[in-house]
Amino acid sequence: MMTLMTGALLFHFIITKKQVPTTSLWALVGYMFFILSTYLLNLPDSSLIIFFPIIGLAFMFFSSQEKHLLSILHQALFIHILVGIFFVGSSYLVGMNLHVHPMYDKGLPFLHAAKGFTTTVQAYGTLLISWFLIFYWRQDQNQLKPLDKIAFWIAILGLILTFNRNSFLTFYIIMFFRHRKVFVLTLLFAFGFYLYFFEFINKLIFNISTLSSRADLLQAFRIAFFERTDWLGYLIGHGNNMVEESIAKGTLYSTGYIENGTSVLLYTYGFLGYLLYLISVIAFSIILFRKGLTFFGVLFFYIFIVAQQFTHEFFSTTIYILLTGFLLIFQASLTHEKTADRFPSTE
Repeated sequence: MMTLMTGALLFHFIITKKQVPTTSLWALVGYMFFILSTYLLNLPDSSLIIFFPIIGLAFMFFSSQEKHLLSILHQALFIHILVGIFFVGSSYLVGMNLHVHPMYDKGLPFLHAAKGFTTTVQAYGTLLISWFLIFYWRQDQNQLKPLDKIAFWIAILGLILTFNRNSFLTFYIIMFFRHRKVFVLTLLFAFGFYLYFFEFINKLIFNISTLSSRADLLQAFRIAFFERTDWLGYLIGHGNNMVEESIAKGTLYSTGYIENGTSVLLYTYGFLGYLLYLISVIAFSIILFRKGLTFFGVLFFYIFIVAQQFTHEFFSTTIYILLTGFLLIFQASLTHEKTADRFPSTE
């Protein structure tokens, strides 16, 4: 899907003779060259999946030049939120479906977490956070309509139905900036609620077995990267986002999947790749701060540095949709800044 959307945008740019900013183009070329080097130097064990971020970044850069897409993206995300809520409701009324996740893994099979059309609860939560980002931007620009307030509470319901601690924590950071009084009240309420429903909350949010299983899932990565990697692997990675089967079979979960974001970047693209990622995230965070977009800068840094210690979506479309939201908001802020300079306030 991401490939088709990127192709459509590229075709649109060719037909309309639009140009991508030189900075974005050179960044894309630089990333492409590095990933191509990683792929070629790791043949025949490398995988084409490592090129997916290039498609996602191309989609992001092309989309950022279409400022009207911010409104379209906001509406499309809300439709998907509604779909996810509908599937959860129907799972209780008419039976399970592929678009919900029964939480057997946390000992709560009676809870059905929303996935919508994404593959995981985390990915659905990422789209929800994307919607909230645009919502708050529109709120800052006084662009909200009465129906948007109703949509906000529907989105809150969708967020609750993810039962995803990563999404909850991200929104809690949003609350700190946007709903300070509610943030403090919910802290007090959450403490009382936790004391009363101690066992239930431990299973849902502070599930120790789930946390330890995440550590066990990194066992294959630790063996493959720290014990069986040569200098070239440390430098540019293995050109594959999965640990080879011969190593994975000897671990507790027998899986080569790497769930931690930092670990998958190190294994796939090496220390050079991770350094490139780190510089890019920090640089854009600083740009957002310097433009007075502190709220968005903090969230961007948290999502792409801190939250990646618990999960990652680098090979999923959802993270690039979130990135597109950030970049569209940044571009919209530049337009707003130019308009303010052209028509200064007379008050």
